[in-house]
Amino acid sequence: MQRPTVTKESQQLQELVEALRIKKGRIQEGVFSWASSNITRSPWRRMGSTPYEVVIGEILLGKTTYAVANRVYRRFVQCFPTSSALAEASEDELAKFIGYYYPKRHIAYVKAVIEGLLKEGIEKVPKDSYALRSLGLEHHSISCIMCFGYGVHLAVIDSNVSRMLSRVFRNNLPAKPSIGLIQAIGETLLPEFNPAQYNASLLDLAEQICRIARPLCVQCSVRDVCDYESANVDIPSIYAKG
Repeated sequence: MQRPTVTKESQQLQELVEALRIKKGRIQEGVFSWASSNITRSPWRRMGSTPYEVVIGEILLGKTTYAVANRVYRRFVQCFPTSSALAEASEDELAKFIGYYYPKRHIAYVKAVIEGLLKEGIEKVPKDSYALRSLGLEHHSISCIMCFGYGVHLAVIDSNVSRMLSRVFRNNLPAKPSIGLIQAIGETLLPEFNPAQYNASLLDLAEQICRIARPLCVQCSVRDVCDYESANVDIPSIYAKG
């Protein structure tokens, strides 16, 4: 009987599975270690945040930097601390607030999504990803809302996390890994307990330490299981911002 042919792709997949088995525990430990000494940069992703706060935070972050989103978020929730307060705001008041604090190129997106939520009833923000997408939210923002707002057990992958995972498993990935493969790696690494804290810490660790240029490898809490320093070759990011 002829033995089944072992292709390069199948062998590489087997090696990736084995690498995941070996590195999984250490990566989780490293991410939680980062969390214990670093407060997440995004206040709406912290424990105790309401779904409303998470939704607003992720909308504001969707098209800009953490620094801009955080600054606007704090002022926004001061002016509109609850969904009912936001619902009572006039269209002119909302437009004026966004226009004053937000970069012009992002005003239309933020305004359109918030108005869509108000129209649907922000107290009944849909937990379904398809419903959230219909409001104009993007994949990463939807994942964050479902994880941090509703406690859904899923891996949150943005461009920074994609880059970090590609570096950690560089020796076991194809030249151009698919979005599905990176997502599958993220889901495999996701711990059973405290997934929201893990995701928030991983997002910050990837953004602050695993930089596009000159990553701060010496400060990385998962450095000992990362392939980047030995390979020193990046896989192009497959995730757009947001």
